[in-house]
Amino acid sequence: MKKFAAFAFGLSMAVTTLAGAANAEPIVIKIGHGSEGDLHLPGAGRTACVAAMKDYLNVASDGQLDLEAYPDSSLGDARSMIESAQTGVIQMAGVYTSIMVPFMPEIAITQIPYVFPDSLTAWQVMEGPLGDALAEGFLEKTGLRVLAWPEGAGFRNIYSEKPIHSVADMKGMKMRVPENPGLLAMFRAWDANTVTIGWSELYTALQSGMAEGHDTELYSMYASKLYEVNPYVAMTRHSYNLHPILINEAFFQSLSPENQTLMLRAGDLCSRMGNAQSYLSSLVIQEAMEAEGAVFYYPTAAELAEFRELAQQPYIDMVLRKMGDDGQEWVDRIFAATKEAESQR
Repeated sequence: MKKFAAFAFGLSMAVTTLAGAANAEPIVIKIGHGSEGDLHLPGAGRTACVAAMKDYLNVASDGQLDLEAYPDSSLGDARSMIESAQTGVIQMAGVYTSIMVPFMPEIAITQIPYVFPDSLTAWQVMEGPLGDALAEGFLEKTGLRVLAWPEGAGFRNIYSEKPIHSVADMKGMKMRVPENPGLLAMFRAWDANTVTIGWSELYTALQSGMAEGHDTELYSMYASKLYEVNPYVAMTRHSYNLHPILINEAFFQSLSPENQTLMLRAGDLCSRMGNAQSYLSSLVIQEAMEAEGAVFYYPTAAELAEFRELAQQPYIDMVLRKMGDDGQEWVDRIFAATKEAESQR
């Protein structure tokens, strides 16, 4: 009888606990990012990534983890969102490679010109030990955990108000460059004049003549309608871009072990869905842009070789000056990781 009473009491406590969990207020997780909120094709990989995370967390946690997405930079620009995530104003942020460089210079190795031959190689490298090491370093320096390294619409190209076919065509042009010292050095090695302008001000700057051209990925250019002021596209594919998903580490550690596991799984799903959407968009983006008046040029092998030879070492030299004593080791590691990834295919 006593055993039955003890069993009944334990069962009632378990039911009460489960009922309490089911009735508990959901944990609201705010994430801000700069991509659109609606999923479409062509479309931003980050939108697919965040949508997949939201649905997965809701279902897997039985509604206890509620991811609230704030797209279209509605919570501020990427730097502001990183700082808001650091202070806990928001819990998560979807950002991009260049804006992470001021917080951790070693991140710049992922944008070394022509270090990645294609997206598949980049995915393998960032999902391996090198990506883990960069994430660990970023966590130590910022208090933000890199939950995922999804592709940021692929490779950067050059867009301008006049045709660019070779390095010589860029001489003296005013080119907008993001906050990555290596990219600044790269454009200067191509004899361009560089200006640093925030992404949200870029259209107006190009329209007013403050800048004559810029570089970014195809979809980012398309989504912002920059083809209206920079209709000429030179497919240099010079640097790869990532759209990392960050989470405040103190918030992450406040979650139960079970919910931490769900967050990590959501990050993995985010990378895969984001990469898939980015790849699918790459298949249709040129046609969409040409329909809006964009003019594409694919440099010859000789022209691409000149872009690469002039750009790579100045970029590396600049980022080495920004990194610590182990800077060369980081550079060597990404080239080695790329070589290994290519050998496995």
